[in-house]
Amino acid sequence: NNQVEVKELDTVSASKMVIANALKVNGVVKGIAETIKALECKKVHMVFLAEDCDHDQYKETLCILAKNNNVKVIEVPTWIELKDFCKLGVDSETIIRLAEEKGKEPKIKPRCSSAGIIDWG
Repeated sequence: NNQVEVKELDTVSASKMVIANALKVNGVVKGIAETIKALECKKVHMVFLAEDCDHDQYKETLCILAKNNNVKVIEVPTWIELKDFCKLGVDSETIIRLAEEKGKEPKIKPRCSSAGIIDWG
């Protein structure tokens, strides 16, 4: 008796899974500039955009290009989450923990306000 458990995913969990699968085949462009460039070349299947992206002009350009190319834009709550989903640099939890241990303010880098899926994996 093969039963499959079906779980509903929230947007953040689903986004993390999609990005993780695409990363396995080098199918993710990261950052505003790379994402816009890939959109202009019509290579992007889906865009992830951090809700806290503080570059309104980039955000607007990215959304217009995505709309013109019929590409869905999925919002992720923070650029820090998107950075971690894209496996950029050291994960944020580690940076925060190490900074706290040293009594310092955490400096989370690099920023990642957008990512584009160019290969689903």
